[in-house]
Amino acid sequence: MKEVNMKTYKYIIFSFLFACGGEKIDWAKASIEDAYRPYGIEKGYIEYKYTGEEEGKETLVFKDWGHWQLRIKETQSQNVPRKRFELITPSEIVNYQYSCKCVEYKIVKDGEENKGIYYYDTLKGEYVPGNPYCIKQRREIKEVSGIKQLVCVEYDWEGSIRPNAMYYVLSTIWDTASPKTRQKLGPLMKQFAKEMSIGFLYASAIVEMPTKKDIAGKKATFYKVQNKDIRLFLWKDIILGSEVISETGKKIIVEALKVDENPKITDETFKIPADFPPPVKYDTASFIFKKEKNLAEQLVNIYLSEKMGAK
Repeated sequence: MKEVNMKTYKYIIFSFLFACGGEKIDWAKASIEDAYRPYGIEKGYIEYKYTGEEEGKETLVFKDWGHWQLRIKETQSQNVPRKRFELITPSEIVNYQYSCKCVEYKIVKDGEENKGIYYYDTLKGEYVPGNPYCIKQRREIKEVSGIKQLVCVEYDWEGSIRPNAMYYVLSTIWDTASPKTRQKLGPLMKQFAKEMSIGFLYASAIVEMPTKKDIAGKKATFYKVQNKDIRLFLWKDIILGSEVISETGKKIIVEALKVDENPKITDETFKIPADFPPPVKYDTASFIFKKEKNLAEQLVNIYLSEKMGAK
């Protein structure tokens, strides 16, 4: 585990969540969809509330046991709006963030890591080669709470779409395993999925508390992270609440207000809003996918080798 740093874990954890149900499975005949089920219920709709240092709301909608997930987050911290749209499917991941509007880009064309990367330039209205970064935004000097600050005055959505690297790695491992190997691999992947749903950073350092907490009408299991001011509340492998206190004393509390186990879901639910700009497109040859794939392979292989070696 030491080969992967903490930032890497955190990145993987919030981009790819996997878990599975509790029914008996013939692992030799099972598919990757049987082995990996992000949540313990087939579909759901959950509304969350954020309080403390970050205030606002978040919505989670999922189907097929979580193989399809949509998260929409709208919060505010220190008067800065934070909006995020994330769509996860077995084949790809779509991310949009509400960013200060960029009015001038610099396009980076040189360097091996930028080859084959294209970006939709909203000013030109076309795709341009290279890996751009913004050098001028819609910002003005304003007085906020008696202090002059450079603040954003106009926001815009910026998005990207890329192959789901973790699912790619897990499918490859599963599809190339023999029926005999799957019998051993299945239960380990099931446990790996559960730990991912908790948050791999905390999986080996959490203590299940004897008390339960009623959240949105569900009895959530209470976990305390050792040596950290972090509390997690899980139900059906879904985090319904969390309490995090930073070293500086800042607190963020997240709690589900509504849990619907039988929501109305249509094909339109899991589509990019029509008023969003086209996303940046990355394929399997892109640097970002190769980087995520390498990190996913390292995480999964270390976990499986440690667990299989211990048996």
